[in-house]
Amino acid sequence: MEDLLRKLVAFPTTTGNAAAMHELLNFVAGFVEQRGMHVEWIESNGFESFAATTKPGYKTPKVLLAAHADVVAADDEMFSLLKENGAYIGRGVLDMKFAIAAYLQIIDEIQSNLQDYDIGLMITSDEEDGGRNGTAKLVDKGYIPQVCILPDGGDDWQIQTASKGILVYDISVTGKSSHGSRPWLGENALIKLVSLLDEISALFPKLQNPDTNTLSLTHMTGGGKSLTQIPSKARMVIDVRTVNHQEYARIHDEIMRLCKRRRATCTVISDGAPTSFSLDDPLIAPYAGLVTKVTDIPMQGFFTMGTSDARYFVPYGVPCILVYPLGGNHHAAGEWIDVNAFEQFKQITKSYLDEVAVVKKNATYRPSAQLTQSGTNRTMHQPEDSHEDSPILTAV
Repeated sequence: MEDLLRKLVAFPTTTGNAAAMHELLNFVAGFVEQRGMHVEWIESNGFESFAATTKPGYKTPKVLLAAHADVVAADDEMFSLLKENGAYIGRGVLDMKFAIAAYLQIIDEIQSNLQDYDIGLMITSDEEDGGRNGTAKLVDKGYIPQVCILPDGGDDWQIQTASKGILVYDISVTGKSSHGSRPWLGENALIKLVSLLDEISALFPKLQNPDTNTLSLTHMTGGGKSLTQIPSKARMVIDVRTVNHQEYARIHDEIMRLCKRRRATCTVISDGAPTSFSLDDPLIAPYAGLVTKVTDIPMQGFFTMGTSDARYFVPYGVPCILVYPLGGNHHAAGEWIDVNAFEQFKQITKSYLDEVAVVKKNATYRPSAQLTQSGTNRTMHQPEDSHEDSPILTAV
């Protein structure tokens, strides 16, 4: 597995490096095709991704092994795997090429009886850019499993049970230029934008913390063509995180109302509702039990501030297993994963597939079938192309 991880890390698959991403995806797709899986590629807005299953045309596996191959920028040396003091160090070793390497190792080990497993593999290239052109598109095409293993959350073996919702807004206002000595002849767009920001800020607690909704101003531009000119245009980007579905809807409605009243243009450039998964879910509980059995770590669950591609499975009732092995510094210098934890992840995931995903003898399958599970409150179906246009909301 170390050799697989080393090879994957060596691909500098930073966001926008389409050539490196294509090489990595080609390597991974070729690896699983050689072992009997059937691959479907997609391309959207320059981002390539693929899904693979054990039968051609089959889109609803019992267990989907999912991961993204894109990573954040790093110095060149971070793309050479380093093994030091019981850890692997390199860009993507934790977020999240370790998972791809483990998946490939598992598929290699079960290739002789691959058809006994009801599994799929999904590798995407745009999670760090929002996931709309990868996971969202493949879900739109009908790749909807009964459970998804997506180790892109949680912390130190604690399975993620909840995450905040995310709403990122691009807001702009217009005014009228004039000379700085005659402000009454103009309308200062920057002042209008700051006033709107003050009103939006009032929707959030003054002291923000992990248990509250949060607002972050991440970008602001505006200014006249000279230092003495009142600006006619101004723009800001704000990042909003909400603690639950009710607050997600309320905050969004209030921001859109304020923007409309201020005659501001407001576009949602990234969104994702809060997620919630139970450790008692019949498809999550076996994995949680295996984590404790292998690592001796009691399972308590984990609430995260961030988001992941799990949000694209949630509308279809798909429970997601999000868990990081022991590691740290993802998105930072010195990103690392514990060598032993890497092996444990592979062991736990393989044991889980043996327990949950082995096909019963004489079982049949329906290619691209609509899937409904009675008795679990989960109804899964093939959606329309709902992510093509719908998440972009505008108030003028």
